[in-house]
Amino acid sequence: MEHYDFQEEMKGLLRACIRRDFEGEFSAHEHDNVFIRRTRHPLSMRFEGFPIYAESVPKIIKSWAKFDEGFEFSLEDMLFLDLETSGLGRSGTLAFLIGLGYYEEEHFVVEQIFLPDPDAEENSFDRLRELLESRSIILSFNGKSFDIPVLESRLLYHHIWLNLREIAHLDVLHLARRMWKRRLSSCALENIEYYILDHPRCPETDIPGAQVPQAYQDFLYSGETELIKRIFAHNHDDILYLAILFALIADNASYPPKAGKDHRIDYHALARLYESVGEMKTARRILIDLISEGFVSADIAYDLGMILKKERDYNTALEAFEMAAELSHGDAMIEAAIILERDRRLDEALSYALKAQAFENSRYKPNAKRLEALSKRIKRLETKLNRA
Repeated sequence: MEHYDFQEEMKGLLRACIRRDFEGEFSAHEHDNVFIRRTRHPLSMRFEGFPIYAESVPKIIKSWAKFDEGFEFSLEDMLFLDLETSGLGRSGTLAFLIGLGYYEEEHFVVEQIFLPDPDAEENSFDRLRELLESRSIILSFNGKSFDIPVLESRLLYHHIWLNLREIAHLDVLHLARRMWKRRLSSCALENIEYYILDHPRCPETDIPGAQVPQAYQDFLYSGETELIKRIFAHNHDDILYLAILFALIADNASYPPKAGKDHRIDYHALARLYESVGEMKTARRILIDLISEGFVSADIAYDLGMILKKERDYNTALEAFEMAAELSHGDAMIEAAIILERDRRLDEALSYALKAQAFENSRYKPNAKRLEALSKRIKRLETKLNRA
């Protein structure tokens, strides 16, 4: 009597469902092959007016990412990565869809490697390895905290050695947070797409990330592909708009920007990015330009004052601190008092110290240590004035 293998039949049926409903191809593996789908976008295409590639990657981004000096990479060196997984945690989670994006022959290619069944997972890493060997940098969105640890766990499970940590990695989430955390309540990719890239996800074709694991489980039980189509679309957009987002940042991170300022960029945040890598001259220029253009805020004036103070340009720093103090910046009041005391303008120094004390007391939760320091400063200034 011939042995009946129910599991193999189910694998065949699941692949038949994918073959019926999707354009793409199966890998050449003899057993447990994976499904590969590629979508090619000409580099001349624009999405919501945005290009899908960066003209160049400025030094500021490489410095912020702490890449080795002299490390250079072109479009063809980039590999964008985004996973869809069977769970939202990292331990024991299956990467059932590996989304990859790369530049090839004047196109941006979104390549998606899908597991028709979990046994195919080991074979999915062959194509990933092939692409990694021909590229020198990974770009992801929260990949350092999620995607890379998930891949490492699964590679270890299958006893496959692929050192993902030795490849340069730029996690665009952290760069995006630098740029927009003061503007947006959340820097999730879909939130940035909506508010910065003018791209709302279509609820009729997309699927919320929290529903992805269950949708894959449903497919394995039933072969129903309707939600799998949505997962493919969701992952495709994650990769595509990650590339678009990186291009937007890269093309506007140099200062002054070659094509003029873009209203989507937070130039105060850009100034802080330059300051974080020690590029004080550029940071100062951005802040001065913002103020001269009428974009004045207490934080902008205060940050300019701190840079000028570090450069020992105390007179101009004082002007910046006084501007910030007028806009109710408590730290600026203290800094103004420090410079004025240094210059022996004691009456004015005392005035700012008292303003800072009153400001701190008006806060919902005053800082006790700051109030103690201000009390000492006020007493010292009063003593100096009485002696004068």
